[in-house]
Amino acid sequence: MKFFVAIAVVALAAGAWALTIEQQKKAEAYAAECVKSTGAAPDTPVKLKKGEFAGADDKTKCFSKCVLEKAGFMNEKGEVQEKTVIDKLSVDHDKAKVEATLKKCNQKGANACDTAFKITECFYNTKAGLV
Repeated sequence: MKFFVAIAVVALAAGAWALTIEQQKKAEAYAAECVKSTGAAPDTPVKLKKGEFAGADDKTKCFSKCVLEKAGFMNEKGEVQEKTVIDKLSVDHDKAKVEATLKKCNQKGANACDTAFKITECFYNTKAGLV
């Protein structure tokens, strides 16, 4: 299984990482669950997938955290699970690129939701070198 983003970052970074049909279904399920649990706007996954990060509210940021948690890339405290990210993303991507991107994008925010959002945005913005 790959990111996000997923990355991605999963639903959020689907543009950054090529996902299999199974991964896309999981990402869509995660996104639907996270929209419901965070109270984020229903169009949040689509906006983030398009790279529309400007003006994100706290619900959008917590949506990112929820998706990363469901993917196993972040724990409840907002700590990135580096080994999991590298293991899952390295299945179909060069491990050195995954590690470099994670190193670049493992940014701390004001809280766990902000951290997840910053990571999601960074993975999205770094996609050109990873596809």
